[in-house]
Amino acid sequence: MSDKLQKYLAAGTATAKPEQIEVEVAGDEWSVRRLTTMDIRRCYDVAFNDDGSPKETFNEIDAMIVRATEHDFDWNNIELLKVYSCINKNELPPRMFSNPDHYAILSKAVRNFQETKEELLKEAKNSLSETEKRAG
Repeated sequence: MSDKLQKYLAAGTATAKPEQIEVEVAGDEWSVRRLTTMDIRRCYDVAFNDDGSPKETFNEIDAMIVRATEHDFDWNNIELLKVYSCINKNELPPRMFSNPDHYAILSKAVRNFQETKEELLKEAKNSLSETEKRAG
């Protein structure tokens, strides 16, 4: 069997835990996991009607935010849905994060996971070196 085939067979049977990053939004830490290609496809599927027209109450980014954070946040909470007058959990992100800057943080983390991860690592290194300079 080829090495390439072995690689994909092993990857398909592995129970790999998806990568996650922590971003701060409105003073709260949000755990965002990297979406797979299938996750993204499902988000597009739910964001569009059968005829291809976009849903009126949420878009694919809203669905991606929900999918990428649902391991850490109960988007299906009935009280939460009622408070924000939502029928579907995917309607919540733009309503909960009505401040565009807060919504943008999660949106960027979901859409550009690797770039956001690198920025967070760089920020952590910079703050660590600043602390070392002050301590030294």
